[in-house]
Amino acid sequence: MYEKIRPILFKINPENAHHLAEIALSTARRCPLFFNWMSEKYFVKNEKLHQKIWGLDFKHPVGTAGGFDKNATMIQALPSLGFAWGELGAVTPKPQPGNEKPRVWRHIKEESLQNAFGFNNDGVEVIAERLDKIYPFILPLCMNIGKNKTTPEYKAIEDYKILVEKLKDKVDFFIVNVSSPNTPNLRKLLNEEFISNLFIELKKLTNKPILMKLSPDMDIEFAVEIAKIAVANGADGIVATNTTVDYSLVKNPQDRGGISGKALKEKSYNMLTSLAKELFRKTVLISVGGIDSAEEAYKRIKAGASLIQIFTAFIYHGPKLIKEINEGILELMAKEGYNHISEAIGADIEKLKDETILDTEIIQSNDENQDSQTEEKNTKKDNEL
Repeated sequence: MYEKIRPILFKINPENAHHLAEIALSTARRCPLFFNWMSEKYFVKNEKLHQKIWGLDFKHPVGTAGGFDKNATMIQALPSLGFAWGELGAVTPKPQPGNEKPRVWRHIKEESLQNAFGFNNDGVEVIAERLDKIYPFILPLCMNIGKNKTTPEYKAIEDYKILVEKLKDKVDFFIVNVSSPNTPNLRKLLNEEFISNLFIELKKLTNKPILMKLSPDMDIEFAVEIAKIAVANGADGIVATNTTVDYSLVKNPQDRGGISGKALKEKSYNMLTSLAKELFRKTVLISVGGIDSAEEAYKRIKAGASLIQIFTAFIYHGPKLIKEINEGILELMAKEGYNHISEAIGADIEKLKDETILDTEIIQSNDENQDSQTEEKNTKKDNEL
């Protein structure tokens, strides 16, 4: 069905096409027969994929990424699309229109998007009212939170505090967005002092998990250090990654906005693996960016991601992709002898650690043998003398 609709949608401006989809999906509660049929068709239920994280039930690892449902209008349609959890937003304290249009572009050959939205949303008051009508939901819900464009950097923490205070009883966890390229100077907040103070203050307001989303354009060593600082000050997980401003990844880029989709795949994966080497088993890692197949999803899982997120690939492939990813993960797990997804999560990191330990032991053994041989030679010389 989606393959027949997509050519029509792709003739429409991307933002208008998304708006049409939003109108259709927001009717879920009024069309239960159709959306229940969709859920039966696309939602994969298998205990081998079920995880309990932060006390929340994730039926499988695949959720929506930020930007899919900016204003919490499509929540009830999530199961019918195959998703097991949803990231809403980004939301800001005050409503804002975002950047000037046009602000979304398709890169069809690269199966990517470029957006310069700028946190356009209805504001926390309106979104909180919508959540009141549906929360708690049958799936875990998370809110992506960001500061208003007009809020100066020195007051940014207050914006995040307002959002957590207003929404702490209306969602299951939060993702702090300090890495979008579409709000001026937002990425400047990715520094040790701000991140430390931010998580110290936010964790005073709620016991619900608060995660931080990183930019794929950060120096990897710096990103790892910032992530470690966030975790040390209360962050419950790290999301890697946001969109990129590396315009060399597509053939005909615009001069503004961030790129998502297949073009981001390598950068996002590299950031995840670097973070996992330091933080796997110390915090929850979520991978997003360029995941478009079961093989890529499984690769991220084995690299240390407990959960993954899809958005751009969904636009190109439709809800069948979510089902294919989950069924594909189960097949790949079976081939490698894993009975539960928890056994696959971080398997490559654990293997790397084992190999490193083995190499260290071999080096130590060789050194000891060399020392022993040297000692024998010296003893022989002493005896000859």
